[in-house]
Amino acid sequence: FFILVASGFIFSNGLQVNITGVTTSSVTFDISWDNSWNIQNRSRDAVWIFVKYQDCQSNEKTWNHLDLSSTSTSHSIAGSLLQVDAVTDGKGVFIRRSSFSGGNNPVTSATVAFANAFSSVDDINIVVLGIEMVYVPQGSFIAGDGLSTKTFGKNAINEPHEITSEAAIAANGLAFSTDLNWANGNAHPAIIAEFPKGFNAFYCMKYEITQNQYVQFLNLLTATHQAARTAQAPGLPSKTPAMFATTGQYRNYIQIKTPASGNPLSPAVYGMNADNDNNFDEPEDGGNVACNFLSWNDLLAYLDWSALRPMTELEYEKACRGPATAGPFMSQMYAWGNTNLTMARARVGEMINPQLPNETSTSVGDGLCSYNRDNPDTGPFRAGFAAGAGTSRAQAGATYYGIMEMSGNVGEQCFHIGRTHNDAGRPPMVITSQFQGVLGDGELNNDGESNQSSWGLPIEYRESIVRGGGMLSGSAQLRVSDRYYLWARSDDAGNNNRQRWLGGRGVRQF
Repeated sequence: FFILVASGFIFSNGLQVNITGVTTSSVTFDISWDNSWNIQNRSRDAVWIFVKYQDCQSNEKTWNHLDLSSTSTSHSIAGSLLQVDAVTDGKGVFIRRSSFSGGNNPVTSATVAFANAFSSVDDINIVVLGIEMVYVPQGSFIAGDGLSTKTFGKNAINEPHEITSEAAIAANGLAFSTDLNWANGNAHPAIIAEFPKGFNAFYCMKYEITQNQYVQFLNLLTATHQAARTAQAPGLPSKTPAMFATTGQYRNYIQIKTPASGNPLSPAVYGMNADNDNNFDEPEDGGNVACNFLSWNDLLAYLDWSALRPMTELEYEKACRGPATAGPFMSQMYAWGNTNLTMARARVGEMINPQLPNETSTSVGDGLCSYNRDNPDTGPFRAGFAAGAGTSRAQAGATYYGIMEMSGNVGEQCFHIGRTHNDAGRPPMVITSQFQGVLGDGELNNDGESNQSSWGLPIEYRESIVRGGGMLSGSAQLRVSDRYYLWARSDDAGNNNRQRWLGGRGVRQF
């Protein structure tokens, strides 16, 4: 074991975090990222920074979450462009622009303080990780559109509903139909006050989880946890695909780089390998492609480990539409704010710079996204692939707040508000959501699953819903208010298993 791991991690769309020094009470690192902003009365982006450590003197030598100081002034950052915001649970910090401005953030040195100092770091390995986020301010918004499938309604009336607080909502208060036929209605039990309804402020991941990010997650797990979070045993030979049986199909390029040895202290090492050669993690190996083949359990585990949490379907609509004052209300709109749609197919001959960090589509137009394609040679695009210099919100596929790919690419898995039906062949017939917005604690249970009891333990995929559609969805399922996937199935179209079109992202309050 090394005395100190000072590793650089490169994530989606230019974020770089590189450790430059460690003391017993803090870690210092350089951070930079592109396309940053802080817009008055609208939104801002930030990077969620969290730290993992490994005690080489321990018997297990596992990687654990390292709590940071919950006082902002305990942390520091060079210059005046950026600031560090602590969070109350100490599971990380946000780094963001301190004033109203925009542009690329240059390399800047930051130091974050540990909640509790080590007596020595001679045998401690440290890694610092970052995830780009977007701030969604507090405020009312419109849920439902009156036309989309199983859209939210207003007390069994098929019209949009304004969410004006986080108060509890009576049974069927958001139903457009109280028909108890599971296919026709969207009746629901009472929604508890603690269920996040999107009115309160939160941060949302700017991009879908990328394959690079999932690799970093896997590489800090035990072999037992790796086995739970992949489709193939971690002890299989190098170049074995991790998430699916066939290398590169549906554009998932995660492979076993070094097999687990059978020794609990020697888990597998995973890497990216789009060209299937003997050189992993090259720029052309597809690390920035959105990660597909994520089950509901996989998503919850990643978010718990990252000290984030799943979003709710109401937060999804808020993040897409913006506040109630955003402008004229539009039915059947996509995440980019209009009803225009341009197909982008991630396949040979229809991509520019395929698998590279600047991958994009040969197609151009409003609502450029991956949808309605189900071929092994196609799949999701790079996170943020449609955005470029001079692109409009609609051309970039951005939400009101600047969140990318909330329609199309890979499906967004969310907690639903609950549901009620009367078909005994599809139990349970009543699901009351117990989700209370509890944040992940950075750790998994012994089986490699999320350990958050209020997230549903044992984990119940039927508490989830897929919003925004994905690469094999029809155009209607991409609409912001469409709830076609309210019935979460266990077959090859559901999210109880790893599906080629499912991914996700997380959120966090502070």
